[in-house]
Amino acid sequence: MKKKILVLFGTRPEAIKLAPVISELKKSKKFKSIICSTGQHREMLKQVLDIFKIKIDIDLDLMLPNQNLFDISVNTLEKLKNYYLEIKPDVVVVQGDTTTAFIASLAAFYLKIKVAHVEAGLRSYNKMSPFPEEVNRRFISIIADYHFVPTLPSMNNLITEGFSKQQIWVTGNTVIDSLLSVKTLLTKKSIKEKILNSFKTHFPIEILSKKTVLITMHRREKFGAEFIKILEVIRRIATKYLDYYFIYPVHLNPNVQKPVTKILGKLKNVILLPPLDYLTFVFLMSKCSFIISDSGGVQEECYVFRKPILVTRDVTERNEAIKAGYAFLVGSDEKKIYSKFKMVDKKISQNFDFFTKPNPFGDGRAAKKIVKILENI
Repeated sequence: MKKKILVLFGTRPEAIKLAPVISELKKSKKFKSIICSTGQHREMLKQVLDIFKIKIDIDLDLMLPNQNLFDISVNTLEKLKNYYLEIKPDVVVVQGDTTTAFIASLAAFYLKIKVAHVEAGLRSYNKMSPFPEEVNRRFISIIADYHFVPTLPSMNNLITEGFSKQQIWVTGNTVIDSLLSVKTLLTKKSIKEKILNSFKTHFPIEILSKKTVLITMHRREKFGAEFIKILEVIRRIATKYLDYYFIYPVHLNPNVQKPVTKILGKLKNVILLPPLDYLTFVFLMSKCSFIISDSGGVQEECYVFRKPILVTRDVTERNEAIKAGYAFLVGSDEKKIYSKFKMVDKKISQNFDFFTKPNPFGDGRAAKKIVKILENI
């Protein structure tokens, strides 16, 4: 009899990183895979599900207007209890550090179901940054039976914390698997034309052949004075570096929308866009000169397109990117942001290669390794 593996996700990044795992599970003769979506980010998820041809078996339908972490936690726990009891999965697979992943792991633990954690072992060792992700992933580690870590430093984090080496496997990060397949998709003429046409209502597409900086910032721990401080630095940089265009897909959260529009909205070389689908965002990443971001995933993804990144966070759980020499931790420090921007700009003009070291996040075969390990277990 095939073992039942339930794979659960709630956000777009989770779906992107679990897509190659789901694909490999479907090929396996040892497993029956059940795909569960919380339904929190339905429209954003649909784009990813279509790209990777993922069919949802269970939709928890947890989308509520203005829901908070309490709502997500309580509703996810209650609904998963019923589904777990009905399906009786042998293993629940979760990814990363979302509240959904933590609660799904907790529900499995309560029912003594084994948990496999994809992208385990990441640590900033600052429980408030990123918030609440740092605490979520530590809780998941305590619960998980199988830890699939992207890198050796991630494994060392877990070993230092007392986890058994026999429960930890270094696989690389599944986001590289996904991104390499998307990179191939972007070579298709029909897809490229569709993306370019979508830009025409926002800016002249000739801009993409010029020097551009892609910006993404939406971390909740930065909301307020610190976020405004970073935006003011970007405004000063944009005002001085008029040969650059700054393209910023702006998160719908009012804590992001309002200050971004107020501080950057009137600058001629700043283009504010609505949130983008995954393919379009990756396309912009492939075209830009470099990136300013507080995203965790973008620190991994930008290597595939060889784009340096300024990380507007005080700490990062992806120090491998810093050590590899293509990512620069600048926080909200005005001098750091300005000096690193100047440095990256100068080196790009000199054709400097930021990517002389191998990709620290793997070779694009992480999902195959994960499923093979599960089969052997």
